Amino acid sequence: MHPTLLILILLTISALNVANAFSTPGTNERVFVGTPVHKKRRLVSSCMTPLSSLATLTPSTTVDEAVTLLLDLGISGAPVIEPTSGKILGIVSSSDFLKQEAGDGILLPITGSMEEIEGYIEVAGKICAKKVGDLMTKDPVCLGAGESMRDAAVLMAREKIHRLLVVDDDEEGGKKLVGMLTSSDIMRDMVYIVKNLPSSE
Repeated sequence: MHPTLLILILLTISALNVANAFSTPGTNERVFVGTPVHKKRRLVSSCMTPLSSLATLTPSTTVDEAVTLLLDLGISGAPVIEPTSGKILGIVSSSDFLKQEAGDGILLPITGSMEEIEGYIEVAGKICAKKVGDLMTKDPVCLGAGESMRDAAVLMAREKIHRLLVVDDDEEGGKKLVGMLTSSDIMRDMVYIVKNLPSSE
């Protein structure tokens, strides 16, 4: 185990013991625990898969073609872009395909609030979709290439997602795809940080 991590664990245990010794019975006991500070925390641009190495789909790609491509590449999702401008239109993931495959067994209600009805219509559209443009999830969660990996991890955890589209704003105010970051990239960055913590020796 890395010396710095061992010290962090020992300090945390000591803090918990001190908190217990001086706490009042029946009160809430909380101790702040954080990750080690690392001055050279990397940016998203250093950890993402760049656009040049990224599989992308277009709205006109058929659902069958998309499934075949993702399976051949061993991935579970891909961004959907406008072919000429490169602007992001949406993202297709395994959850979208699951909704379509389960469509034969879904009974959609026809009552509820306007927001609920719009949600039912979206699900119905995915079930009947033949093209990626009708199956994709629109307005995917994005972040800039200059953001820190810590910010990316916080965003993924908050939104409960496993991939983020990395963008640069273009001159027309749109979002142009430059790469993609996944939860696996976050994990690799965590290993990188641990391996590069300053030694206590």
